[in-house]
Amino acid sequence: MKRTISSVLMFLALSVFLAAPVLAKQGETMKRIEKTGKIRVGLREGSVPFSYMDPKAGEKVGFSVDMAYVFADYLSKHFEKEIVVEPYTVSPKTRIPMTSTGTVDIVCGSSTHTAERDKVVDFTMPIFFSDQTFLVSKDMDLDSLTDLNGKVIGAARGTTNIKNIRKLVEQGEFKPADILVTKDHPAGMLALRTGKIDAYTTERTLLEGIRKKARNPEKWKTVGLSLSYEPYAYIVRENNSDFLDFINNTIAWSIKTGKFFEVYEKWFGPEGELPMQMSSDYKTYLKMSVYPIDEGWWKK
Repeated sequence: MKRTISSVLMFLALSVFLAAPVLAKQGETMKRIEKTGKIRVGLREGSVPFSYMDPKAGEKVGFSVDMAYVFADYLSKHFEKEIVVEPYTVSPKTRIPMTSTGTVDIVCGSSTHTAERDKVVDFTMPIFFSDQTFLVSKDMDLDSLTDLNGKVIGAARGTTNIKNIRKLVEQGEFKPADILVTKDHPAGMLALRTGKIDAYTTERTLLEGIRKKARNPEKWKTVGLSLSYEPYAYIVRENNSDFLDFINNTIAWSIKTGKFFEVYEKWFGPEGELPMQMSSDYKTYLKMSVYPIDEGWWKK
């Protein structure tokens, strides 16, 4: 009997150990990148125009994908050897676990920095700002949340969007018939297109990307209503301050030298995947976020 109890306790202890996040040792990520010549990057498949699968190219592309290659370029300069991007597919549900357990070194997508998430992973400096709203049929009138009473709302699993919607319902702001949780944004668009939901919610930038990629984009619209404002940042594992500092230095340097704006123009400019003029507030934030940093900062 004692042996049976001991075995059960040992099994439970092992289960807890395996389920717990892997605690990184300081400098571990940078050492592994130098040794392997690879930076493991988590990328989304349907987060237009930040990180998404391009069927023509057969690979993931986007603003955040390009930034991942900028990180690799400066890591190459730092280590004086070629560092390549090793892509991994992540979803809203898996991006934090894959980072905290060490499967990827960084997630470059469109993740909102929140205090709750900050308990288990770290975030870079913000790289973008957006507001949460709804994608609906062009014929639907949606001026306030109460217009969604009795409607079915969709949002992706593992996002701040689903939490925001549930909180508003709990506060009595509106009474939807149901909230459908989808696997990701493409699944949300499919649910909207097939009539399973009446409105899909996430950040405005992503919704415009979803709408543009839809079979008939003119049939859909984003509304003027804003539920919250979301600061986007890249996710890294905790206890890797040297790696986090290097990534932040790269972002700050890319802003100072204009590379960041070049990448932005490629994806959000007039000829980009999702034309969106940079707001004056966003531009001011970027300029003010650059701390003193000089040429050659990347050297060992």
